[in-house]
Amino acid sequence: MLVDDIGDVTISNDGATILKLLEVEHPAARLLVDASVAQDEEVGDGTTSVVLLAGELLKRAGVL
Repeated sequence: MLVDDIGDVTISNDGATILKLLEVEHPAARLLVDASVAQDEEVGDGTTSVVLLAGELLKRAGVL
């Protein structure tokens, strides 16, 4: 559940919907949002999986 600045409430279990509503500024976080939106537009499913996979790659990027 998300509540915006003016009090509008959004309830969703869809990762793409939630990410689209966030105001993301951090470049790595923006990458995750963009990947999720692209997945949603191309396939229509798997947005949460894309974010989890990309997040894990980013987490381990220092070791690579």
